Amino acid sequence: MSKFEKGNSGKPKGAVNKITQTSRELFLETLEGQSEYIAEAFEKVRKDNPRAYLDLFAKYAQYFVPKKTENSDTVKHEFVEFDIKKALEFVKTKEK
Repeated sequence: MSKFEKGNSGKPKGAVNKITQTSRELFLETLEGQSEYIAEAFEKVRKDNPRAYLDLFAKYAQYFVPKKTENSDTVKHEFVEFDIKKALEFVKTKEK
């Protein structure tokens, strides 16, 4: 099937572009090579300015820990008073 024929669904949802995948792998290799220096820099900032260290660490961590998202799906509950006498009357009228 040609890529422009009717019925071709195209790239599957979530599929990663080859260039994107290669770029990510290259970045990870570079990051691994820099890990010693990153750790040293973090330690220096931690000693010099603990508050800046916490800010820096929070910014760094956001790339490795998924962010929480607020759930916008809210369910509204509607409570109705239940009267057993009315329910039984309703059943009796249905049976007649």
